[in-house]
Amino acid sequence: MKRSIFVFFFLLTLCFANAQNKQKYFNRERFQADLEQYITRKAGLTPKEASKFFPLYSEMLRKQRAIHDELKTLKRIKPTTDKECKQNIMKRDKFEIEIKDIQRTYHEKFMQILPACKVYDIIKAEERFHRQMFKRAADKMGHKKK
Repeated sequence: MKRSIFVFFFLLTLCFANAQNKQKYFNRERFQADLEQYITRKAGLTPKEASKFFPLYSEMLRKQRAIHDELKTLKRIKPTTDKECKQNIMKRDKFEIEIKDIQRTYHEKFMQILPACKVYDIIKAEERFHRQMFKRAADKMGHKKK
């Protein structure tokens, strides 16, 4: 009987530890769902507007993420000569401009399906959401160090 109780509590402890470990890792799908819900609420999107907007929004993010991944790889390289440094800087600038161009192009597409005021609210909501997420992550990191 004691052994059964011990095994039960041991398994329960493992389950709790596993659940806590899963919460420590970034979940892209959960993040995206939370972002969409936040944007929908803050920008006051109707279900019809949301169904038109989010596929375009996801497409924009995919394109930006691909370039951002290249930029991230480039940032890990430590050039050793002036010529290599210059090339690295120029490539970084090019990637950052490409990301911004994609954003501009999609903002124009968004305004074809939504009023400009809602697109503006979406942009502001996205900024607020990211700020909140960074603050939450920083707070969690700060609590771990204490």
